[in-house]
Amino acid sequence: MMHPQASILNAMIANALRLLMVDDSDFIRERLLLLLADLGSVREIQSAKSAEEGMVLLNDGCRPDIILLDINLPGKNGLQMLKDIRKMEGFLPVVVILTNNTLSGYKSECLRCGADHFLDKARDFQQIPAIIEATWQKLYSQQLL
Repeated sequence: MMHPQASILNAMIANALRLLMVDDSDFIRERLLLLLADLGSVREIQSAKSAEEGMVLLNDGCRPDIILLDINLPGKNGLQMLKDIRKMEGFLPVVVILTNNTLSGYKSECLRCGADHFLDKARDFQQIPAIIEATWQKLYSQQLL
């Protein structure tokens, strides 16, 4: 017989989040991996260096719960990718925009186009684990109902 705590742990692991990081900076992707390494609410992290690479993953069936998306990408920018993501039927990931360009016009445009969060890489990076935990809590509690 399985210990009750083991079944709760198994349920939590089964419901852990899938993440997609889209950022052209190796440093930022590595920093994100370190930041997220100890989160029990994350089971899988995939990464892409461009919007095009990220869209290939999504079009091939990758369905992350959260997308950490840089705005300034080579080729198609993050705002264009955000618009493409929001056009996909039956797929509503939480999108966290990460940028060094925090002009207020950018923020309002990203939020208008469907971003759930807009973070300054230099100032707000440490908020990412709390956002992920809150997203996990919300999704996991909905699955329990």
